[in-house]
Amino acid sequence: MEYLISMYIDNELSLDEKIDFLEYVHDSKPYKEDAVGLLEQEKVLSASLNMTAPDVALKTPHARILPLFTRSLGWAVAACLLLLFPFMTSQGPDSEIQNQLIAEPTTVMHRFVIHRQDTQMVEITGSFTDWRSVPLVPSGTNGYWEISLEIPAGEHRYTFIVDGSRFLPDPTVVTQELDDFGSSNSILKVEA
Repeated sequence: MEYLISMYIDNELSLDEKIDFLEYVHDSKPYKEDAVGLLEQEKVLSASLNMTAPDVALKTPHARILPLFTRSLGWAVAACLLLLFPFMTSQGPDSEIQNQLIAEPTTVMHRFVIHRQDTQMVEITGSFTDWRSVPLVPSGTNGYWEISLEIPAGEHRYTFIVDGSRFLPDPTVVTQELDDFGSSNSILKVEA
């Protein structure tokens, strides 16, 4: 049930799974400490991502000219875009494909997390990495490893490599299949 911490943080649990998670956390002090530690770490990470840049006052003779210049530049760019818009939306043989490319992103950011204590290295390999190994980074000191990768839309197979030799499917993903080498791969479906 340790994979539930990650799924709870990422809000990937059903209401019944959240109830099970909270009951288990309540009954297990070490599990509760791990969960609270990761939630605190998530809080710190999200706070650092929401930082805003400080206001900077220009103290030059051109301080009044710069806002006028940037505003004029903005209007010029907008006018060019309005002039080019009819050409960009014209219906040609590839216009349907172009409209799909503009409307839908082709990749999605996905966070992979695994809990492996007493491990020196964890990597991930899969169809989205062309089966090359990509190292995960430790997340805190409780044995969690993580990485966020841009994944193309579609169905993908992947597995974790622990200490360079043990292949483990993702314990948070139910859908798995045996590969040609006797190991199991997790199956991830990514929708753009």
